[in-house]
Amino acid sequence: MKKIRLCIGSNDGENVAKTHMGDTEYFFIYDLLENLEHMFVEKRVNIAINMGHAKTEKMNEIINIIKDSDVLVARQKSPNFIRIAKKTKYQPVVVEAEKISDVLMILCKSFHEIYEHTARRKNGETFDTIPEL
Repeated sequence: MKKIRLCIGSNDGENVAKTHMGDTEYFFIYDLLENLEHMFVEKRVNIAINMGHAKTEKMNEIINIIKDSDVLVARQKSPNFIRIAKKTKYQPVVVEAEKISDVLMILCKSFHEIYEHTARRKNGETFDTIPEL
């Protein structure tokens, strides 16, 4: 069964932070499955939160924390999200919904589109597409 590992930036575990993903206290990791189920995996502390905004060093530190993720989810498109889309294997996604539960449902509905992006990236392709859902 196909699976996407998500990383969602949040300060409380219930809402996607209104800021950039790198400025959140925690990263909540979920697995999204092709059959539209989702499972919470774990909460990770963002040890890079106080590093300079939009700095490449911060981006690299965050990638190290969430390196097993496929998709990075935030409510704002940051300069590092754009860099990540253009230069890495990770697929950024920007969402409007506030509640993580709503975001998971929206991502379930877009599973095949997002999975195609992640599959292309895993095959070494990079591109600047950042879905906004």
